[in-house]
Amino acid sequence: MKNRVLLFIAFVMAFSCGCTVRNTLPEKTTAGEAYDVVVICDDESWRGDLSYAVCDLLEESAPGLTRPQGYFNIVKQVAPRSASDIDRKYPNLFVVSINPTVDEATYAVSKNLYARPQTVVTVTAPSVASALSLFDEADDAIREEFEKGERNKSNRYYSVNPAELLMADFKEHTGIEMIIPAHFYKANTADKELLWYIRDYPARAQYIFAFKTPCDTTLPVDMQALSVMGAIDQKLATISSKGASGSYMRLSNEPSSMSFRSDIDINGRVWFEVRGWWEVANDFMGGPFVGYTTIDEKSSEALVVIFALYAPEDPQRNLLRELEHLIYTTK
Repeated sequence: MKNRVLLFIAFVMAFSCGCTVRNTLPEKTTAGEAYDVVVICDDESWRGDLSYAVCDLLEESAPGLTRPQGYFNIVKQVAPRSASDIDRKYPNLFVVSINPTVDEATYAVSKNLYARPQTVVTVTAPSVASALSLFDEADDAIREEFEKGERNKSNRYYSVNPAELLMADFKEHTGIEMIIPAHFYKANTADKELLWYIRDYPARAQYIFAFKTPCDTTLPVDMQALSVMGAIDQKLATISSKGASGSYMRLSNEPSSMSFRSDIDINGRVWFEVRGWWEVANDFMGGPFVGYTTIDEKSSEALVVIFALYAPEDPQRNLLRELEHLIYTTK
């Protein structure tokens, strides 16, 4: 009898704990668009320098786009007491709390606090001045927290229904796996070593390119990656625009369009990132691209994966970001 009572108590406790865990998870899905942010901050603190700094932090122009567009869109600022359920359902919340009782400015990250999928970054600082100092020191890290949330959401969506035949083709040519979203198709290229996948829309297109090329591994690491820029131009030059005589694809020679980032660890593999513009000579096509290069020291080869966008009328950031997120699915 005693054992039965103990078993019953254990069952009730387990059932109660299970219900508690489930109830703590938000059942609501997020509202709003990708890269939308709601700022929650009291009105008095928000006025003046803090509002300018938060706007600079979140709406600074993203690099590599042919038309200016911020990293994120600030939808609104709202005081904590005035924040509605709809406000708290946005995919990204940036909470700034000025609290004189704390010792120093810090930030913390929470996931799926009010809805899912959601990223909440909370900054707590003893003064506006200390919050501004934190923004200066951790601007890239804070943006990256929001970016990771958008990346994971996008990749989860595309992993549900990928283009499996193209993924097999990609692995055969590159030696690595990467999710290729549905509705891409493989385009013919004059260079059989160059992979080219396209997803067409009525007024825009998304491209994925990949190839391997010899690399001088005696050079410094950064120079190794930069040395493949010429190979990228040579590969792209094999692609022409329909109906445009003498046309060929190439990287733009506009120096202000280029930005570089090295030593990016993605699933245990180190990549070099370059952002810039592409164009078609003797035609009017062009757009932004982001390319990733990883070096195999043993084979002295570089693997290059390029994501490019043609969107002359549409906002570019989200369309390019959903492509470049795919590099984080490589393994």
